[in-house]
Parts: sequence; C-alpha cells; structure tokens
Amino acid sequence: MSDEALWRLLALLALLALSGFFSGSETALLSLDKLRVRFLQQTERRGAAKLAKLLDDPDRLLSGILVGNNLVNIAASVIATGLFVGYFGERGELYTVLILTPILLIFSEVCPKTYAAQYPEKMSFFVLNPIRFVVWSLTPVVLVVSSLSKALTRFFRSKEAEGLSVSEDEIRAIIEVGEESGVVAAEQRRMLHGIFDLSETRVRDVMIPRTEVVGVEVSAGFDEVLATVQQARHSRFPVYDDSLDNIVGVVHSKKVLDYIGRTEQFSLAEMCRKPFFVPESKRIAVLLQTFRKMREHLAIVVDEYGGVEGIVTLEDVVEEIVGEIHDEYDIEEVDFRQLAPGRFLVDAAVSLRAVNRRFKLQLPEDHVTTLAGYLLREMGRIPAEGEEFETEGIRFRIKRMDDRRIEDIEMQLIEPVVG
Repeated sequence: MSDEALWRLLALLALLALSGFFSGSETALLSLDKLRVRFLQQTERRGAAKLAKLLDDPDRLLSGILVGNNLVNIAASVIATGLFVGYFGERGELYTVLILTPILLIFSEVCPKTYAAQYPEKMSFFVLNPIRFVVWSLTPVVLVVSSLSKALTRFFRSKEAEGLSVSEDEIRAIIEVGEESGVVAAEQRRMLHGIFDLSETRVRDVMIPRTEVVGVEVSAGFDEVLATVQQARHSRFPVYDDSLDNIVGVVHSKKVLDYIGRTEQFSLAEMCRKPFFVPESKRIAVLLQTFRKMREHLAIVVDEYGGVEGIVTLEDVVEEIVGEIHDEYDIEEVDFRQLAPGRFLVDAAVSLRAVNRRFKLQLPEDHVTTLAGYLLREMGRIPAEGEEFETEGIRFRIKRMDDRRIEDIEMQLIEPVVG
C-alpha cells in the first residue's frame, strides 16, 4: 500500500469516527431531559450552564450537527470512492456502496446512537465543547439552514401544536415512572396526584354529610353547649335555629371555653360567627383559595335548592393531598378491612372515589358520593341486612344496617387485591 493510500485510509477512519461522534451527539443532546438540565444548573454542575444555553436553541443545534455530519459523510464517500477505484478500477464505485454503507450504518449510526440513548447525560457533557465549537465555526451555514427549518416548521405547524406544552397526563406518567424507579416515594406519588385531583374533585366528594354533622341549637345554654364541645371534640360547630336547614352561624369551641366561670354572660347568638355557604358542586381547588382569602376554616354545603347537605372544613380539603390527619382526640377508623384474599369489609360511608382508588375500579361516581349511595342507586331500593348484589364484576353483601341506613358492606372482588 502506497503512502497516499495509507493516508486516505487513515483519513477515512477518522471521518467515520467523526460521523459516529455527530450521530451520538445528536441523540444525546436532543434526548436530554430539560428538567434534568435545570436541576444540574441549580446544583452548579460544571458545564451545566453552557449545556442549557446550547439547548435553548434546538433548531440551531440540530442544524449544526446535521451540517457537520453531512459534510463528514460526503467527505468519507469521496475518499472511499477514490481509494476503491484506485484498487478495483470501475468496480470500485460499487464496492464503495456495498462496503461503506453497512460500515456507516453500524459503526457511525447504530452503535453511537445506542450508547448515547443509554447514557445521554454522560455523553452530552463529553461532546459539549466540541459541538459548541462546530456550531460556532459553521455559523453562516447553520443560520441559513436553521432559518429555512424554522420557516418550514411555522408553515406546516398547526395552531394546536403552537401552544403545545407538557400535559397533565405526561406529568402523571413521570410521577408513576419515578415511583417505579424509586425516585418518588409512594406517599409522595399519592400527594402529587392529590394536587392534580383538586381541580376535578367537588365539595360533595369530601364533605361531612348532614347525618354526621354535630351542631348546636342557638338557644342552647352554656352547659348544653359545653357538653357538646366536650363530647364531639371538634374545634368549630355550626349553630342552627330549629333545624340544620337554618344555620345562623359558626362557633369556635375556644370561645365557649372562655365563658367557664362566667356562664351568666353566655349568649350563643352573640358570639357565633356569620356562616359561610358553598354549593356542593364547587371544586375544592377553588374552595381552598377561598378559604385562604377569607380566612375561613369551615363552610356550610348547600344543594341547588338551598338545603344543607353537610359541612366541609379546611382539613377535609388538605386531607385530599396529604391523606388522613388525626389529632390526639380522633378515633382512627379503618375504612377497608381485609377478611380474606379479594374479600374486604368496607365502611358504607366511605367515598366512592376512595373505593375506586383503593381497588383500581371505575365505578361510576355520577350523582353519588359514598359506597352506600352507589349501592342504593344501583339496587333502586333500600336493601335488607345480609342481602347480596353483584355489579361490575363485584359481589356486595350488606353486612350491617342501622334502621334504613347501610353501615358496613362486604366486597368480594373477582381478582384478589392484596391489602
């Protein structure tokens, strides 16, 4: 082999390596997560600021890489053709195509791109400075190509694509992947999903129903009110006149305790605060903002006819994000008790949303709030204790009744769910 042929061969190998470099750089830089880059900037990782700046204009970056890669591939083809023609004559052009194409495909495309896809961050920092130099040195050509690319993109881009951004579903998917990979704890995942659910959840889904509301009569004396406060151990109580449909105020238990020793001055009507009413259809994300703005902690929930449906507290809303909050006076209730694989004893008052979440079901939640309400709607009547009902592939058994009220329900799932 002559010296000229040897130099051509070495140049060809160098160009093939450069082609692989450009291919790997393209995959690594364009697949790098922007959130990760932002995190690296915040942690002051060396080179992160330069990397972020390079990624700020992806069209210019891609144009620079593609121009460089195409120039290298063209040069490699020219040198390879001259080399093979010198050895094989007219058949050299055919040999160039047959030999150079698979070499380019395997060693300059597939291998570097596969590696870059597996280690995008490591590869990005490795190629950062060389790629910055290439983009800078090819600036005139890159600007022309980038401008043409942007013009064509604007021409073909739809209006929907112009406003394209990260969707809620994509963020939820990221959270799920984060939990699977161990980056996001299960409790963190639940809280993050709870934040998203705030905009979809309505007051009726989290309120304390009327049947469980503890209120005080406006005409009640100090001893009666104090007994209610001591027994219920709530911080706030709705004050009503005759019935819960006529709530006239809300009283804080601390104000009641302030009258110990001077009961003759006690007047519930004078000390209670004006009630705050909200419709049952209000979204709790909006309610949370209202609570914060008005400095309220309790709201009276009313239906479309103005009848009182229940109450909702700031704690109820916060629990949708962080889970159940118990103080030293709360008696912790178990909503789901596993009896056997796939068989559970469920509190009938538990929300249907909680049932769907717990067992990953899709029971329709339209116009009902609790599991008991769902069964009453599906059965179309008040069931008897011990009665069974099957729907959506689930067998329900009325375990305990209190007069006409369902207390406990036994659920038998077709596919066992681990408690």
